[in-house]
Amino acid sequence: MKIFLSNFFYNIFLTCLITSIFIVFYSETKSESTVLAGVNELHESLIKISDKTIKSNNLAMIDDVVKNSYDLEKMGKIIIGIDWKQMDTKTRKEFINVFKRFISVNYFRRFNKINKLDFEHQTITDIEDKFKLARVILTADNEKFKIDYLLGFKNEKWKIFDVLLDGSISEVATKKSDFKKIIKDEGVSGLVKNLRIRNQF
Repeated sequence: MKIFLSNFFYNIFLTCLITSIFIVFYSETKSESTVLAGVNELHESLIKISDKTIKSNNLAMIDDVVKNSYDLEKMGKIIIGIDWKQMDTKTRKEFINVFKRFISVNYFRRFNKINKLDFEHQTITDIEDKFKLARVILTADNEKFKIDYLLGFKNEKWKIFDVLLDGSISEVATKKSDFKKIIKDEGVSGLVKNLRIRNQF
């Protein structure tokens, strides 16, 4: 009787242990897929650009992916800086739309030249309980690059607000530096006009 009870409780303990391990593993996997949903959607579109499924006349498809994957408003605030608060709603929307297309065009121009493209997810790191850093290895025509995506939670989704190349070169900081003189000389409306010109093929 004692042996039976001992085996009975042992089996219960073992079942609970396996169940708890499965729940933790499932939760972590589900959480990771949630964080990477936007990043994965972006990568899928970049692969389609590379294999020529998406062509220059389908840029609206990339626009939609950029809109879903990126926090364009947060990027705009960082890039424009103190002038962002003084912009009216119409000008902000105008900038966000032209900047969205600017990102799409740049992605197309870069990845359309690549014949073989692959992405390998590495790690996801928490940053101050508010942000995530997703590390990815990009292989382009057998050459490897390290990319870090900085993500924040907005509208029930994890969205990209910066991309670090080789772990240090911030795309947002680069754009802020590139646009600074235009904003100073011509204002945000001048920057919008400038980006519209750059977006043309």
